[in-house]
Amino acid sequence: MSGKHQYKTISLFTAGVITTISITLVLFLLGLTFLVGFTAKGISSYLKENMGISIELAESIDEASIAKIQKGLNANPYVKSVIYISKDEAKKQLVEDLGRDPEEVLGYNPAHAYFDVFIKSDYVNSDSINKVEASLKAQSLQGATIVNNIVYNEKDIINANSKLSLIGSILIILAVILVFISFTLIRSIIQLNIYSKRFLINTMQLVGATNSFIRRPFMWRMILSGILAAILANLAITGVVYYVTNIMPETLSIVTMYELLIVYGLVLVFGIFIAAFATAFAVNRYLRMTTNKLYHA
Repeated sequence: MSGKHQYKTISLFTAGVITTISITLVLFLLGLTFLVGFTAKGISSYLKENMGISIELAESIDEASIAKIQKGLNANPYVKSVIYISKDEAKKQLVEDLGRDPEEVLGYNPAHAYFDVFIKSDYVNSDSINKVEASLKAQSLQGATIVNNIVYNEKDIINANSKLSLIGSILIILAVILVFISFTLIRSIIQLNIYSKRFLINTMQLVGATNSFIRRPFMWRMILSGILAAILANLAITGVVYYVTNIMPETLSIVTMYELLIVYGLVLVFGIFIAAFATAFAVNRYLRMTTNKLYHA
Protein backbone atom coordinates (compact mmCIF):
# COMPACT_ATOMS: atom_id res chain seq x y z
CA MET A 1 0.00 0.00 0.00
CA SER A 2 2.77 2.38 0.97
CA GLY A 3 4.61 1.49 -2.25
CA LYS A 4 1.57 2.44 -4.34
CA HIS A 5 1.16 5.68 -2.40
CA GLN A 6 4.83 6.52 -2.92
CA TYR A 7 4.56 5.82 -6.67
CA LYS A 8 1.53 8.08 -6.95
CA THR A 9 3.28 10.89 -5.04
CA ILE A 10 6.34 10.67 -7.26
CA SER A 11 4.15 10.72 -10.39
CA LEU A 12 2.27 13.81 -9.27
CA PHE A 13 5.53 15.52 -8.28
CA THR A 14 7.13 14.67 -11.64
CA ALA A 15 4.09 15.94 -13.52
CA GLY A 16 4.22 19.21 -11.56
CA VAL A 17 7.94 19.65 -12.25
CA ILE A 18 7.50 19.01 -15.99
CA THR A 19 4.61 21.48 -16.12
CA THR A 20 6.59 24.18 -14.28
CA ILE A 21 9.68 23.68 -16.48
CA SER A 22 7.55 23.87 -19.64
CA ILE A 23 5.89 27.11 -18.52
CA THR A 24 9.32 28.50 -17.51
CA LEU A 25 10.81 27.88 -20.96
CA VAL A 26 7.85 29.49 -22.71
CA LEU A 27 7.88 32.52 -20.37
CA PHE A 28 11.66 32.86 -20.79
CA LEU A 29 11.33 33.12 -24.59
CA LEU A 30 8.34 35.43 -24.25
CA GLY A 31 10.22 37.61 -21.74
CA LEU A 32 13.23 37.93 -24.04
CA THR A 33 10.90 38.97 -26.86
CA PHE A 34 9.33 41.63 -24.62
CA LEU A 35 12.79 42.83 -23.55
CA VAL A 36 14.02 43.23 -27.12
CA GLY A 37 10.76 44.98 -28.00
CA PHE A 38 11.05 47.46 -25.10
CA THR A 39 14.72 48.15 -25.80
CA ALA A 40 14.22 48.37 -29.59
CA LYS A 41 14.64 52.15 -29.57
CA GLY A 42 17.83 51.87 -27.53
CA ILE A 43 19.17 49.13 -29.79
CA SER A 44 18.28 51.21 -32.86
CA SER A 45 20.06 54.26 -31.44
CA TYR A 46 23.09 52.17 -30.48
CA LEU A 47 23.43 50.70 -33.99
CA LYS A 48 22.90 54.04 -35.73
CA GLU A 49 25.33 55.92 -33.50
CA ASN A 50 28.03 53.38 -34.27
CA MET A 51 27.85 54.13 -38.00
CA GLY A 52 30.62 56.71 -38.26
CA ILE A 53 31.38 59.29 -40.94
CA SER A 54 35.07 59.56 -41.78
CA ILE A 55 36.38 63.07 -42.46
CA GLU A 56 39.70 62.95 -44.28
CA LEU A 57 41.74 66.00 -43.30
CA ALA A 58 43.60 68.24 -45.71
CA GLU A 59 47.38 67.77 -45.85
CA SER A 60 47.89 71.37 -44.74
CA ILE A 61 46.38 70.70 -41.29
CA ASP A 62 49.07 70.52 -38.62
CA GLU A 63 48.89 68.62 -35.31
CA ALA A 64 48.52 71.86 -33.35
CA SER A 65 45.18 72.61 -35.04
CA ILE A 66 43.68 69.17 -34.39
CA ALA A 67 42.31 70.02 -30.91
CA LYS A 68 40.58 73.18 -32.24
CA ILE A 69 39.03 71.28 -35.15
CA GLN A 70 37.82 68.50 -32.85
CA LYS A 71 36.27 71.06 -30.49
CA GLY A 72 34.52 72.71 -33.44
CA LEU A 73 33.13 69.40 -34.65
CA ASN A 74 31.85 68.49 -31.18
CA ALA A 75 29.99 71.81 -31.04
CA ASN A 76 27.63 70.71 -33.83
CA PRO A 77 24.21 69.65 -32.48
CA TYR A 78 24.15 66.46 -34.57
CA VAL A 79 27.53 65.15 -33.37
CA LYS A 80 27.61 62.54 -30.60
CA SER A 81 31.37 61.97 -30.45
CA VAL A 82 34.54 62.52 -32.46
CA ILE A 83 37.63 60.31 -32.58
CA TYR A 84 40.89 61.52 -34.14
CA ILE A 85 43.00 59.03 -36.13
CA SER A 86 46.52 60.29 -36.86
CA LYS A 87 48.36 59.65 -40.12
CA ASP A 88 50.63 57.09 -38.43
CA GLU A 89 47.66 55.24 -36.90
CA ALA A 90 45.93 55.20 -40.28
CA LYS A 91 49.10 53.77 -41.85
CA LYS A 92 49.25 50.98 -39.23
CA GLN A 93 45.65 50.09 -40.08
CA LEU A 94 46.53 49.99 -43.79
CA VAL A 95 49.47 47.67 -43.11
CA GLU A 96 47.18 45.34 -41.11
CA ASP A 97 44.54 45.35 -43.84
CA LEU A 98 46.94 44.91 -46.79
CA GLY A 99 49.49 42.66 -45.10
CA ARG A 100 52.39 44.85 -46.20
CA ASP A 101 53.60 48.45 -46.02
CA PRO A 102 52.08 50.40 -48.96
CA GLU A 103 54.83 53.02 -48.62
CA GLU A 104 57.39 50.45 -49.80
CA VAL A 105 55.43 49.99 -53.04
CA LEU A 106 54.25 53.55 -53.68
CA GLY A 107 57.25 55.41 -52.29
CA TYR A 108 55.04 57.58 -50.10
CA ASN A 109 52.54 57.20 -47.24
CA PRO A 110 49.04 57.11 -48.83
CA ALA A 111 47.30 57.32 -45.45
CA HIS A 112 45.63 60.54 -44.29
CA ALA A 113 44.77 61.77 -40.83
CA TYR A 114 41.03 61.77 -40.30
CA PHE A 115 38.21 62.13 -37.81
CA ASP A 116 35.63 59.45 -37.19
CA VAL A 117 32.47 61.45 -36.48
CA PHE A 118 29.60 59.56 -34.85
CA ILE A 119 26.20 61.15 -35.46
CA LYS A 120 23.27 61.21 -33.04
CA SER A 121 20.66 58.62 -33.97
CA ASP A 122 17.98 61.25 -34.76
CA TYR A 123 20.12 62.49 -37.66
CA VAL A 124 20.98 59.06 -39.08
CA ASN A 125 18.37 58.90 -41.81
CA SER A 126 18.26 59.59 -45.55
CA ASP A 127 16.71 63.08 -45.08
CA SER A 128 19.17 64.44 -42.52
CA ILE A 129 22.42 62.76 -43.52
CA ASN A 130 22.87 64.89 -46.65
CA LYS A 131 22.49 68.05 -44.56
CA VAL A 132 25.00 66.68 -42.08
CA GLU A 133 27.45 65.97 -44.90
CA ALA A 134 27.08 69.51 -46.27
CA SER A 135 27.62 70.94 -42.78
CA LEU A 136 30.77 68.88 -42.25
CA LYS A 137 32.19 69.90 -45.64
CA ALA A 138 31.67 73.53 -44.68
CA GLN A 139 33.87 73.17 -41.57
CA SER A 140 36.86 75.51 -41.68
CA LEU A 141 39.72 76.76 -39.52
CA GLN A 142 40.56 80.45 -39.78
CA GLY A 143 38.90 80.55 -43.19
CA ALA A 144 40.87 77.58 -44.54
CA THR A 145 39.17 74.36 -45.66
CA ILE A 146 40.01 71.45 -43.39
CA VAL A 147 38.07 68.67 -45.14
CA ASN A 148 39.72 66.78 -47.97
CA ASN A 149 37.08 64.08 -48.34
CA ILE A 150 34.07 62.65 -46.49
CA VAL A 151 33.47 58.90 -46.55
CA TYR A 152 30.26 57.16 -45.48
CA ASN A 153 27.87 54.65 -46.98
CA GLU A 154 24.43 56.17 -47.48
CA LYS A 155 23.00 52.80 -48.56
CA ASP A 156 24.01 51.28 -45.22
CA ILE A 157 22.10 54.03 -43.40
CA ILE A 158 18.97 53.52 -45.52
CA ASN A 159 19.20 49.75 -45.13
CA ALA A 160 19.72 50.06 -41.36
CA ASN A 161 16.51 52.08 -40.97
CA SER A 162 14.44 49.72 -43.13
CA LYS A 163 15.82 46.61 -41.43
CA LEU A 164 15.18 48.00 -37.95
CA SER A 165 11.54 48.66 -38.91
CA LEU A 166 11.28 45.10 -40.25
CA ILE A 167 12.77 43.69 -37.02
CA GLY A 168 10.15 45.59 -35.00
CA SER A 169 7.32 44.05 -37.05
CA ILE A 170 8.84 40.58 -36.73
CA LEU A 171 9.07 40.94 -32.94
CA ILE A 172 5.37 41.79 -32.68
CA ILE A 173 4.44 38.77 -34.80
CA LEU A 174 6.82 36.57 -32.79
CA ALA A 175 5.29 37.69 -29.50
CA VAL A 176 1.78 36.82 -30.74
CA ILE A 177 2.96 33.41 -31.99
CA LEU A 178 4.73 32.70 -28.68
CA VAL A 179 1.60 33.55 -26.68
CA PHE A 180 -0.46 31.19 -28.87
CA ILE A 181 2.14 28.40 -28.68
CA SER A 182 2.55 28.84 -24.94
CA PHE A 183 -1.19 28.60 -24.34
CA THR A 184 -1.52 25.51 -26.56
CA LEU A 185 1.51 23.78 -25.04
CA ILE A 186 0.61 24.54 -21.43
CA ARG A 187 -3.03 23.59 -21.99
CA SER A 188 -1.93 20.21 -23.40
CA ILE A 189 0.41 19.55 -20.47
CA ILE A 190 -2.21 20.55 -17.90
CA GLN A 191 -4.82 18.45 -19.68
CA LEU A 192 -2.55 15.42 -19.38
CA ASN A 193 -2.12 16.11 -15.66
CA ILE A 194 -5.88 16.38 -15.13
CA TYR A 195 -6.63 13.32 -17.27
CA SER A 196 -5.85 10.96 -14.36
CA LYS A 197 -8.37 12.86 -12.20
CA ARG A 198 -11.26 12.84 -14.65
CA PHE A 199 -13.16 10.18 -12.67
CA LEU A 200 -12.64 12.14 -9.45
CA ILE A 201 -14.09 15.22 -11.17
CA ASN A 202 -17.08 13.20 -12.32
CA THR A 203 -17.62 11.75 -8.83
CA MET A 204 -17.56 15.24 -7.31
CA GLN A 205 -20.18 16.34 -9.85
CA LEU A 206 -22.38 13.37 -8.93
CA VAL A 207 -22.34 14.30 -5.22
CA GLY A 208 -23.41 17.87 -6.05
CA ALA A 209 -20.13 19.83 -6.17
CA THR A 210 -20.35 22.97 -8.30
CA ASN A 211 -18.09 23.51 -11.30
CA SER A 212 -16.32 26.44 -9.60
CA PHE A 213 -15.68 24.33 -6.48
CA ILE A 214 -14.16 21.51 -8.57
CA ARG A 215 -12.16 23.93 -10.71
CA ARG A 216 -10.71 25.98 -7.79
CA PRO A 217 -7.99 23.59 -6.46
CA PHE A 218 -6.71 22.89 -9.97
CA MET A 219 -6.61 26.62 -10.70
CA TRP A 220 -4.71 27.51 -7.53
CA ARG A 221 -2.19 24.72 -8.03
CA MET A 222 -1.42 25.82 -11.58
CA ILE A 223 -1.37 29.52 -10.68
CA LEU A 224 1.33 28.71 -8.10
CA SER A 225 3.20 26.78 -10.82
CA GLY A 226 2.81 29.81 -13.10
CA ILE A 227 4.22 32.16 -10.42
CA LEU A 228 7.16 29.83 -9.78
CA ALA A 229 7.79 29.51 -13.53
CA ALA A 230 7.69 33.31 -13.90
CA ILE A 231 10.26 33.73 -11.10
CA LEU A 232 12.55 31.15 -12.73
CA ALA A 233 12.09 32.76 -16.18
CA ASN A 234 12.90 36.21 -14.75
CA LEU A 235 16.04 34.84 -13.11
CA ALA A 236 17.09 33.36 -16.48
CA ILE A 237 16.39 36.69 -18.24
CA THR A 238 18.47 38.49 -15.59
CA GLY A 239 21.30 36.02 -16.26
CA VAL A 240 21.16 36.73 -20.01
CA VAL A 241 21.18 40.51 -19.43
CA TYR A 242 24.09 40.20 -16.97
CA TYR A 243 26.07 38.08 -19.43
CA VAL A 244 25.46 40.42 -22.39
CA THR A 245 26.31 43.57 -20.42
CA ASN A 246 29.46 41.90 -19.11
CA ILE A 247 30.84 41.04 -22.54
CA MET A 248 29.54 44.30 -24.08
CA PRO A 249 29.56 47.02 -21.37
CA GLU A 250 28.33 49.61 -23.87
CA THR A 251 24.92 47.89 -23.89
CA LEU A 252 24.34 49.03 -20.29
CA SER A 253 22.85 52.22 -21.72
CA ILE A 254 20.34 50.19 -23.76
CA VAL A 255 18.76 48.06 -21.02
CA THR A 256 17.35 50.27 -18.27
CA MET A 257 16.14 49.01 -14.90
CA TYR A 258 12.70 50.51 -15.56
CA GLU A 259 12.27 48.47 -18.77
CA LEU A 260 13.62 45.36 -17.05
CA LEU A 261 11.07 45.72 -14.22
CA ILE A 262 8.25 46.07 -16.78
CA VAL A 263 9.41 42.84 -18.45
CA TYR A 264 9.52 41.07 -15.06
CA GLY A 265 5.97 42.24 -14.37
CA LEU A 266 4.68 41.14 -17.78
CA VAL A 267 6.29 37.71 -17.43
CA LEU A 268 4.62 37.29 -14.02
CA VAL A 269 1.22 38.42 -15.34
CA PHE A 270 1.46 36.14 -18.38
CA GLY A 271 2.60 33.25 -16.17
CA ILE A 272 -0.48 33.60 -13.97
CA PHE A 273 -2.88 34.34 -16.83
CA ILE A 274 -1.74 31.53 -19.13
CA ALA A 275 -1.66 28.95 -16.32
CA ALA A 276 -5.10 29.96 -15.00
CA PHE A 277 -6.78 30.21 -18.40
CA ALA A 278 -5.25 26.97 -19.71
CA THR A 279 -6.26 25.13 -16.51
CA ALA A 280 -9.84 26.40 -16.69
CA PHE A 281 -10.00 25.37 -20.34
CA ALA A 282 -8.64 21.87 -19.57
CA VAL A 283 -10.86 21.25 -16.51
CA ASN A 284 -13.97 22.47 -18.33
CA ARG A 285 -13.40 19.79 -20.96
CA TYR A 286 -13.93 17.07 -18.33
CA LEU A 287 -16.69 18.97 -16.54
CA ARG A 288 -18.77 18.82 -19.73
CA MET A 289 -18.20 15.08 -20.24
CA THR A 290 -20.77 12.46 -19.34
CA THR A 291 -19.71 9.37 -17.38
CA ASN A 292 -19.75 7.17 -20.51
CA LYS A 293 -17.47 9.50 -22.44
CA LEU A 294 -14.86 9.53 -19.66
CA TYR A 295 -13.83 5.96 -20.61
CA HIS A 296 -13.09 7.09 -24.17
CA ALA A 297 -11.43 10.43 -23.32
